[in-house]
Amino acid sequence: MDRLDSRHRPFRSVVQARTVLRFGLLLAVALAVGMGYWVISDRRNRLEGAERQSQALVAGMERVLILELRNIERAMRGIASDAAQLMNAVPGQAPALISESIAGVVERHHEIHSIVLVDGKGAALTRGQGDAGFSRWIDSAAHGQGSALRFGPPVEVEGGRWVLPIALPMPDGGNVPPRWLLTRLYTDELQTMVDGLDAGRDGVASIVGPGDVVLARSLLRQPGIIGRHVAGPSPMALSGDTSRITEHTSQIDGLRRIVAVRGLKPYPLQVWAGLSKREVLAPWVAILVVAVLLYLLYWGGLLLMLRAVRRVDSDQREMLHQLQRNSEHLRLAQHTGKVGAWALEHGSGELAWGGDISRMFGLGGEETASLRTLGRHVHAQDRGMLRRRFVSAWRSHSAFSSEFRLVADDGTERWVVARGGVVQDESGIPRMTGTLVDISERMEAMSRVTDAERQFRLIFDRNPLPFWVHDARTQRFLEVNRAASLQYGFSREQFLTMQLRDICPGGLPDTGGSMQGTVTGFESAHVSQHRRKDGSTLQARIHGSEIRFGGQDAWLVLAEDVSERIEYEKELAYRARHDQTTGLINVQTLGDRLDQGQAPGYQVVYLQLRGLQPIRDSLGREAADNVLRTLAGRLQQWADDFGLAAHQPDEDFVLAILHPQRSAAAIEAAIEAVREPIGDSDGSMQRLDARFGLAEDDGSGHRAERIIGNAALAAHALESAAFEISRYDGALARRYSDRLRLAARLRTAIEQNEFELHFQPIVRVADGGVAALEALVRWPQADGSNIPPSDFIPLCEDTGLIVPLGNWVLRRAAQAQAWLQRQGCGDLPVAVNVSAVQMLQVDLPRELEAACTQAGISPGALHMELTETVVMNRPEQGKATMQRLRDAGVSISLDDFGTGFSSMSYLRHLPLSSIKLDRTFVCDVDRDERNASICRALLQLGHSLGLVMIAEGVERPEELEWLRRYGCDQVQGFLLGRPQPLELALQRVQGVALL
Repeated sequence: MDRLDSRHRPFRSVVQARTVLRFGLLLAVALAVGMGYWVISDRRNRLEGAERQSQALVAGMERVLILELRNIERAMRGIASDAAQLMNAVPGQAPALISESIAGVVERHHEIHSIVLVDGKGAALTRGQGDAGFSRWIDSAAHGQGSALRFGPPVEVEGGRWVLPIALPMPDGGNVPPRWLLTRLYTDELQTMVDGLDAGRDGVASIVGPGDVVLARSLLRQPGIIGRHVAGPSPMALSGDTSRITEHTSQIDGLRRIVAVRGLKPYPLQVWAGLSKREVLAPWVAILVVAVLLYLLYWGGLLLMLRAVRRVDSDQREMLHQLQRNSEHLRLAQHTGKVGAWALEHGSGELAWGGDISRMFGLGGEETASLRTLGRHVHAQDRGMLRRRFVSAWRSHSAFSSEFRLVADDGTERWVVARGGVVQDESGIPRMTGTLVDISERMEAMSRVTDAERQFRLIFDRNPLPFWVHDARTQRFLEVNRAASLQYGFSREQFLTMQLRDICPGGLPDTGGSMQGTVTGFESAHVSQHRRKDGSTLQARIHGSEIRFGGQDAWLVLAEDVSERIEYEKELAYRARHDQTTGLINVQTLGDRLDQGQAPGYQVVYLQLRGLQPIRDSLGREAADNVLRTLAGRLQQWADDFGLAAHQPDEDFVLAILHPQRSAAAIEAAIEAVREPIGDSDGSMQRLDARFGLAEDDGSGHRAERIIGNAALAAHALESAAFEISRYDGALARRYSDRLRLAARLRTAIEQNEFELHFQPIVRVADGGVAALEALVRWPQADGSNIPPSDFIPLCEDTGLIVPLGNWVLRRAAQAQAWLQRQGCGDLPVAVNVSAVQMLQVDLPRELEAACTQAGISPGALHMELTETVVMNRPEQGKATMQRLRDAGVSISLDDFGTGFSSMSYLRHLPLSSIKLDRTFVCDVDRDERNASICRALLQLGHSLGLVMIAEGVERPEELEWLRRYGCDQVQGFLLGRPQPLELALQRVQGVALL
């Protein structure tokens, strides 16, 4: 049989190698199909994502461009209407008046190169340059739906800049020759719309005009692009509201892009946005390379496995050959080793055995011995038993078998089993013969098993954790320990009459049937609910293993009570998902729930609470927390009706509206929840206010975290007070992005001394002399332009940079006054504007003293101009600081008076020298009766308090004359002098009356 098996083993090895090869080929095919599908799907998804991004860019550009052109069209229509009326009313003076009106519009709109009224041949009828080629393009000029604007070809003007001609027909009637209002729009304005778009490194965004001419392009890496003709889609392809998506190879840089094109309905322009196909697919190429490498690696592994299988087969054949040879050796060894033959002839008393028995058991080298000699080597406790069995077997001629211990000459003991029987030899003489086998190892093993069973019983019974053994098929309890009885309340006897379902109604993993099939599921830890005898329940973690018990399949189970641990874990999980003060879920949990797809198209309301910090400062944290919890309860009721509510410490809430169709009602309910006063422990009512930012899921796949951030950004963007709602849009994000970039530049600008001071005269009405010079900060740029103070001053206040900037202005103003003294104008003070942040956060009197000491002037040489905000935010601190300045000899003026909410009681006690009337009241005071009434009242109020009244923003002689007539003391404005560098300002005002 062994030889037959050895003949078939090579065949089985070949079959095994073929099986591995077939399975490997099938797996290779499956792997190729799966990886191919994955790679193709990833490529398609990336291209579709690029298409969606291109469409989003085009949509954003379309909205911004239409808004800009509508503003220009509205301005042109206003000019055209005014011009038509002037032409009809005063034809002779109309060109000059129209030119002045146009100049004002052009000055306000920096994006416009010029506006001129032309006739049908393009000749200018007002100041400005006409268009010699106007008649060639006006009749065929493109226009959009619902708009009268006509767009001409772009033209390059001075400085290498391009303009886009836009013509609007004048509303003339009768036989008057056609006239047109011609506006030239800088294409730089269009270029700013595409420069800020994120289209990737090689992506491009373009605005294309009539005739498929490029007006703006985000990648201007080579000259000559503006005004260049490009191949565009047909007008039919641009019909409808959706973007057209195509793959297009650029005629400009040769890159192939995924392009979205949309034509503007109101205007004959197109917006293009394209993402580089190579850039979009760059990650996909890496995935493709990885997939190919993995596939090649699999083939390498398969070949190595086949080689290993064949090598294992060869090793097995060699091993089997060795086993066959050793098997024969083992058979011979078992025949002769540890097994000896013995014989005893009747009546001789001599026991014959082989020399191997003597050597094996240490009985000397004799091959014969008397029964007495053997008896001396038998253990004393076994001699009587061995003698009785031997005599009984001899007399009855029955089989003999006995286990006993032999004691060798060196005193060692060995267990043996003697077996034999009575036989007759050829001469008929009876003898007893048999074998003697060494069973010492078996007896030692049995002893170890007995000890193990005793130890197991000890561990099982006295273990403090509940243990039991149940039948694998019937689930009847076979044994339980004392801890199980104590935990469950059943006695051992009661347990042995019960089944597993009596304490575990829900059941454990199936332990019936095939034990092999349930090992994996049951040996792992499993928590289930168990029931005690008194009906109470506990959570038990079950650990089990298969055993043989009493000759049958069974399970040894440890039941660990983990009720307290599970409750603790539940508490930890609750704390991880909820805010501890309010009990609402936290923002992370809210985002996770929204990301799980609960409500596509949801809206997020970001609620910035105001008014809680004063409660905390005055009444204590516990009172503030009680107010917060009351509001949280209201918002939870709101969430029950409209969606989800979360709290973000310390004073912000995030609300999710899961049903957008109920958005208006949900927002109104949220406002009412905050607006309603909240009672505290002492019976008083606390009022809170809040700002609300709103953002919505537009289906673009953004995570909830981003939607929440958009809503927060909208709330932060609010500048007004309570209960106003700001809706997030792309323009808001761009504004904040611009603010962040500008804020990053501010600190560097302060450190590198990029700011300048310009000075504007404040003139006395009585004699026309200059009473003071007001220092105004300017931020010039490398291109010659200036960033307006209205852009960077509020940003400095928000970022805290107003303090170093204000200190710089204070030092430079002191130096300027010192220079004025050296020029002989020592009695001409310099007025400095001080922000609320600067006055409340730093020691302003000390800073002023340091600046004056450094410049070598007295503090009285500088005047301080403060806004009402300084006084109203912290009146006591503001009043104390103002008194210290007044004691130092500084004149203090209250700036922008009347625009805030100043209290007359504060005004009466403030150490002021003068009050400045805000420009909003001074504007058109001679012809606006309401402004005139306000100014008269304020002038009378200021004079009654003994204060000098200063009017700012005076730009017309009529306004100046009105102020003079009603007793205004000093004036300031463009009519009297624009802000200029100190040297120029001094040249203008030195020795010359400005009135």
